[in-house]
Amino acid sequence: MMKRFHTSLALVGLVLACSFASGEESGSWYPFYSTAPTDPGVIGMNDWLDAPAGRLGRIERVGGELVYGGKPIKIWGLNNTFKETAPSNEMARKRAAFYAKYGVNSVRLHKYGDGTGWAGILNGRSFSEFDPEGLDRMDYFINELKQKGIFVKLSASFGPPRLMPEDLKTVPFAEEFGSIDEGRGSITVPHSAIFYSPEIQDIHIRQTINLLNHHNPYTGMTYAEDPAIWDVEIINEQSVLFFTSPNALKESPTLRKSVAKRFSAWLEQRYGDEKGLLAAWGKQSLNCFEIARDESLEAGTIVPFGNPYYWNAKTLDGPESMRRQRHLDTMEFLTGLQVKFYNRFVDAVRETGYTGEISGSNWQAGSSFSHFANLWTDALIGTIDRHNYFGGLQRKKVNGQRLVNNGSMLARAGSGMLSSGMQQVADLPFMLSEWIHVWPNDWGVEGPAIIGAYGMGLQGWDVSYMFQNYDNGEFSPVLGGHNWDVSVPQVMGTFPAISRQVLRGDIELSSEVVTLNVHAPSLFKGSGFDFVDQVDQGYDDKVLQTDKVGPAALAAARVEVAFTDKPESTRQFKLERFLRDGGIESSTGELFWKEASTGITQGGYFTIDTPGTQALVGFAEGVQFDGSHATIRLKSRYGAVYLTALDKDEVLAGAKRILVTAFARARNTGQAFDPQETVLLEAGEGPVLMEPVELTISIKRGQPFKVLALDHDGRIDQQVATVDGGSVFLDTGKWKTPYFVIEFQ
Repeated sequence: MMKRFHTSLALVGLVLACSFASGEESGSWYPFYSTAPTDPGVIGMNDWLDAPAGRLGRIERVGGELVYGGKPIKIWGLNNTFKETAPSNEMARKRAAFYAKYGVNSVRLHKYGDGTGWAGILNGRSFSEFDPEGLDRMDYFINELKQKGIFVKLSASFGPPRLMPEDLKTVPFAEEFGSIDEGRGSITVPHSAIFYSPEIQDIHIRQTINLLNHHNPYTGMTYAEDPAIWDVEIINEQSVLFFTSPNALKESPTLRKSVAKRFSAWLEQRYGDEKGLLAAWGKQSLNCFEIARDESLEAGTIVPFGNPYYWNAKTLDGPESMRRQRHLDTMEFLTGLQVKFYNRFVDAVRETGYTGEISGSNWQAGSSFSHFANLWTDALIGTIDRHNYFGGLQRKKVNGQRLVNNGSMLARAGSGMLSSGMQQVADLPFMLSEWIHVWPNDWGVEGPAIIGAYGMGLQGWDVSYMFQNYDNGEFSPVLGGHNWDVSVPQVMGTFPAISRQVLRGDIELSSEVVTLNVHAPSLFKGSGFDFVDQVDQGYDDKVLQTDKVGPAALAAARVEVAFTDKPESTRQFKLERFLRDGGIESSTGELFWKEASTGITQGGYFTIDTPGTQALVGFAEGVQFDGSHATIRLKSRYGAVYLTALDKDEVLAGAKRILVTAFARARNTGQAFDPQETVLLEAGEGPVLMEPVELTISIKRGQPFKVLALDHDGRIDQQVATVDGGSVFLDTGKWKTPYFVIEFQ
């Protein structure tokens, strides 16, 4: 274990003034101005991306990791959605250059096939057909990304098809879901319908096949042939085992009748006849749902009605124990429908000649048995993909005002978005394709820091896509223009440090593995694991945990789910082994997380100590972090301070130049919260103001160095100090920049 020290400066008699500024007292905050967003400057990472993307062939899944050119690859990306997947050629060039500068090596094109106009690039007549002009713009954008070394993941739509006029020939019962909406020009299909209906599946699959067979004139390849297209997603945020499962059956009598007939045939094969069924289910299990009051095996009218409430162990052993077998059979049948749909999709995609990765869905299905059954279906396909969010305006109102979740994930190790790692599956890559701190949460800088260090590093995740709908190829001039925004200064601004850390592989994968053992066949018998599983879901935000392996384990060791060949017990994780100096030290010795006191939601910090990166992130006022390469002392209440070897083949110990990155909060001019910071009173306007960070860095190399301030685009601005081997005090408010470079003489 690497030895390190985390001590309060108060203990050594030093009194440091707090530079924390509230929203109302932001006079010392400085405006963020970017005038050359695509100029590489000192911080640019253009030469880190191996261009063009796919030059060395395809990204391949080898065992539990993604490999490119014979070497493991980390994908650090973001989303573009709806019509922004097909921007103007000028915007395509601008974005590609902007992304490359900040180390973004992949883009998830999401919802390009969701509609027309703002909703995508379809032709308005069929969900499966594209508008030629829109498709040409997307062709151009993909080629621009490719030429910069940026790979593409295809995610066609928000969910199931929105049926358009020509699609009604394929789905004659479509109007049972409603009439064509004049605004969208389509019928909105319930989320679960695609799993029940082969007709709807045909339309969804046809859209992807049409795109993969399309010849991109700018790359000279079909999408199926192009190695820059690394992953095709089957369907976004859907599961037949989610709470929306019954909706399509409620809305469409035709679909309900068809699915009931299939379910009844399945039951007949299992139980032989109605007598055998009743012996297994009990009479009380029939005619117990509003949409199925006349159920009979002989008539083929038994409806597979269910949702995660019924498939939870507590429910099956409690209020629904008398219908236990019905619920388990329903879950097994529906899981089978999901697997059949996935396999149909995969077979059709492979027929195009596409040999890249395919991922299932990125959703979950409550907790307990349905949760793991759903995860198992995705594991049958390939890379596990999930979504998670944190913060933002809450749905509930108090006195007419929308409350804000302005807490910090740093307060509890493994909480929030990081807890998604409780779904990582053994021997498969793991992807988080949507995640972000939702505005107006103040602590967005911690998101890339935590996911970059603990997710992509210690946990060994392979892929990250921060969520946004769009950007303009530059930093956003105001916060809250859209609530999910990667290009705000306190997020994208950290990428010169965090992208380097991730792409270089600075943080070591934990060799210590904590395993949640699950036997998939037993799930449908009401067993399969011996721990209590819990998923707490707000909306897009969720926290996952179990009683044997809590989220804090993610701060200590690699956590994964193993689908075993036979039932196996799960060992109780002992966090005590990793407790050091009042915090949690990772099994690698490179990371240290100190949580906030109980009941505190704005607190906690963590440190990184690796050959290429040293960092102090969080509420660390008065903390002295004595790392391998330097001592970092934070005078401010909150901040994220990184020391990063600039070049991709260097480490801090011998680097000619070290990048210093220091961010805290960002707020709009005039933005204001109530005193408790739980209600947004004023959204404010541009320019974006940056909270100053005051820190002292003591370099341990004993060499003279000079410190240069960089402007907000990473270009050398002015010299700050010359140091004869020792310490330098930096105040980002004084120099009005978050970037500095240390040059050794």
